[in-house]
Amino acid sequence: MKYETEQALRVKSLAMDVIEELMKDHPAHDQRDLKQVTELFARCICDLVNVYTNTSEDHEMTLRGSVIKAKMGYNALKKKSTTMGK
Repeated sequence: MKYETEQALRVKSLAMDVIEELMKDHPAHDQRDLKQVTELFARCICDLVNVYTNTSEDHEMTLRGSVIKAKMGYNALKKKSTTMGK
């Protein structure tokens, strides 16, 4: 599988994890966390569009950055829900 495809699928997987986390009944995420997650995933979308349209200079670094942003967004939600469950 191409590196670009693998990284894009990783971002998709993290996005699906975020959706799953948001669909849970118990956590109530505050507005700041939701804003951060929204911003990070919006930036991921921009990065992926830049790779797809070939406007990115360094595809590998752009994709790595996208995965990192997606992980950060997911971790922000997950951390909040695990601390609320305690």
